[in-house]
Amino acid sequence: MSSLYEQIKADLGYLKLDAAAASFAGLADQARTEDWTHIDFLARLVAIGATADRDRRLAARMRYARFPFHRRVADFDFDFQPSIDPKLVADLATLRFIDEQRPVLFLGQPGCGKTHLAVALAIAAAQAGYRGYFTTGDAMAKTLARADHDGTAATKIKAYTAPTVPVIDDVGLIRLKTPAEAAWFFEVVNTRYQQGHPTLVTTNRGLPDWGEIFGDTVIAAAILDRLTHNAIVFNIKGPSWRLREHDSLQIATTQPTQRSTR
Repeated sequence: MSSLYEQIKADLGYLKLDAAAASFAGLADQARTEDWTHIDFLARLVAIGATADRDRRLAARMRYARFPFHRRVADFDFDFQPSIDPKLVADLATLRFIDEQRPVLFLGQPGCGKTHLAVALAIAAAQAGYRGYFTTGDAMAKTLARADHDGTAATKIKAYTAPTVPVIDDVGLIRLKTPAEAAWFFEVVNTRYQQGHPTLVTTNRGLPDWGEIFGDTVIAAAILDRLTHNAIVFNIKGPSWRLREHDSLQIATTQPTQRSTR
C-alpha cells in the first residue's frame, strides 16, 4: 500500500499538484477510517489542489498589482464620510462596473478616503480573478516619458493598459512637467477607453483644474472626455482621516487620563 501511495504522490507532484500530493496519504487514511465514498475522497483531494492553485494565483496577482496596502470596502467608515453613498459603493463591490466598462473617479481633498476605496475595489477585483495595478498619475507619466526616450515605451505601456482594473492615484497632486508626460497619460487613458476597460482614478483637484495639471487644456479635455464617459463619480466632501488621527493623538498626549488619588 505504501508503494502505491508513493506512486500516486509522485504522479501528483509530476502534474504540479503539490498541495494534493502533500495531503494525499493523510486524506486517504482518513477516508478509509471514516468510510468515505470514492467520490467524497476525490472531491476533497481536488478541492485541496484547487484551493492551493487559486491562492497561488491570487498571491501572484497581488504581487503584480503593487497595492500600497490591503484594505476592504467593509473597512471603510461611512459614518465619518457621510457624503459617500454606501449603497453605491456596495454596488461597485459587486464588480458590475467591470462588465459595464464604467470608469470610477474619486474626487476630494487629501485624506478623505479616495485611495482606500479605489484600492479596496481593485483588491476585490483581484480576488475575483481580475488583474489590478496601482500607480500614481505622476509616476506613470514620468515612467512612460522615460521609456519613450529609451525606446521601451511600447512594452512599458502594457503595465498600465493590460490590467483589468488599474488605480491611477493622486492625479494632479504633482503637475506634469512636460508635454510628453501629458501625451503618454492620454495614451494610457485613450487605449483603455478603446479597449472598454474601466480605470479607477483619484484626484484632489476639481475637473475644471485639469488643464493646469496637464499644461494643456486641449489634452486635458480629451483625457476627461474618455474618463468621464459613462463614469461613476464620487465627489467626497468630508474631513481628512489623517487629521482625525492627528487630533486623537494630540488629545491623548495633551490630556492624559487622570490617576485617582488616595
